[in-house]
Amino acid sequence: MSHIFVNNSPDSNGDVLEFRIRFCYSDSSVNVPVYVVLLHYPMRNRVGDTVATAVTNLDIHDISRTCRTYGIKRYFIVTPVTEQHRVVGRILSHWKRDVSKAWHPDRFEALARVDLAKDFESVKAEIHSAHGEYPEVVLTDASPLPNAVTYVDYRRELESPERSKPVLIVFGTGWGISDVFYPEVHRILAPVYGLKNDPDGEYNHLSVRAAAAIILDRLFGH
Repeated sequence: MSHIFVNNSPDSNGDVLEFRIRFCYSDSSVNVPVYVVLLHYPMRNRVGDTVATAVTNLDIHDISRTCRTYGIKRYFIVTPVTEQHRVVGRILSHWKRDVSKAWHPDRFEALARVDLAKDFESVKAEIHSAHGEYPEVVLTDASPLPNAVTYVDYRRELESPERSKPVLIVFGTGWGISDVFYPEVHRILAPVYGLKNDPDGEYNHLSVRAAAAIILDRLFGH
């Protein structure tokens, strides 16, 4: 995002009827290979224990469509739970059939970019195999963490012509990614915040599907 424009629209009495802020994205493009991973382990539960969370059908479908919209090369779903692999594998196999392609080509195209993995190491290994180097691991989190980079600044980094290293953007589930994962992280993105000074009180509890769409649009939208 390069500029912010404020538009005030007065009526015939000169009173302001509308106040809008329009974000204008830069004309540059991101040419580095970008991947997304949705972790289901190691996650925190509501009391802070490290757990494996359940994969949801909505996260499979909706995040895959967002990834396809913003040019993400692959969307990895990571869970160590064997039964979850059976369920998710069945869903993916259905949508990767020729009959699904004929009946719902847009959904087929999005889900064709989804891969299922047992652990994070296998995701990194696959990216290394494709590009000859490991990716820069970028953490997203709803809480403010030290040394977080803004979306404007990180987008500017990715648009640099000198930039070539693959990027792996990490989203979490449950009550957030456990800090045992933090040694894997190279960069941290700032949280997505809602309404400032909300009269009903602060509320910051987006679904991961909504957060993924907002974040990918800020980094790669035009």
